[in-house]
Parts: sequence; structure tokens; C-alpha cells
Amino acid sequence: MYTEQINHDPAVMFCQTGFQLAGRPSIGSWLAYGLDSENHDLPAFVVLLSNGSGNPNDRPLYDRLWGSGFLPMRYQGVKFRSGGDPVLFLSNPPGVDNGMRRQFLDDLTAMNEMEGRNFGDPEIATRIAQYEMAFRMQASVPELTDFS
Repeated sequence: MYTEQINHDPAVMFCQTGFQLAGRPSIGSWLAYGLDSENHDLPAFVVLLSNGSGNPNDRPLYDRLWGSGFLPMRYQGVKFRSGGDPVLFLSNPPGVDNGMRRQFLDDLTAMNEMEGRNFGDPEIATRIAQYEMAFRMQASVPELTDFS
């Protein structure tokens, strides 16, 4: 890989997306777009973060390195963190069980489907699919990331 950038940030962006400026799909997004996922309960493209020097979870600018750009959001990388919940907001809030979460998601899906019929925005269907994926990930990710 070769770039004429002399600064680290645009060079890394170039290596991840093929362009020096943000807004284009990352290589992982293109792979997810072309190959999809063999696992129905996990995203096709995950990003493994480590704490290293500082906390990469607090660096929102790095999200553009695994973003989906102009591709639908379902092709964006999902961050797996090295501590706590591997994926943010994976656990149910206190006082909410899986049955309540399922009912909430069903009601939200019904509202989103109504909006989808009214506006015809394809991102609404993507949003519904992402919520369903997140619900399935609540069961599959803890098992996947349990190295005991």
C-alpha cells in the first residue's frame, strides 16, 4: 500500500478506505457487503478494540475507520471492547428481562414498519434489521466472548 500522505491520520484512513478523507466505506464494510455473514446471530464485520495506551472506546473519530460510508448501516463494523460488556448496551437495563425487551422490540418494529410504509426510506428497514440483530447478539455475544 502506498500513499503520499505525510500525516498518520489521513494515511490510516487511506489504508482502511482507499481514500484520504472520511465518508467512504471501509474495507471491512466492503467485505461484509460482498460476502455477508454465515452467522445469523452475529454481524459480518466486527472491530476488536484493546485498551493499549488510553481507551480507544473514547475515541469516536476512529469509528470512521470501520464505517459503512454510503453503504447501508448494516455493513458498518460493530465494536467489541476489551472490558465490561463486549458491545455497548448489550445487557438489559436493571429491571428489564428478555420478555420485556422482546415486547418493546416488537412494538418498536411495528412503529418503524408504519413509518417505512409512509416514507419508503430503506434505512428504516435497515434499522429494524439492526435492532433484531442486537437482540440476537444479547444471547450470542456473551458466549462468544467467554474465554473461560
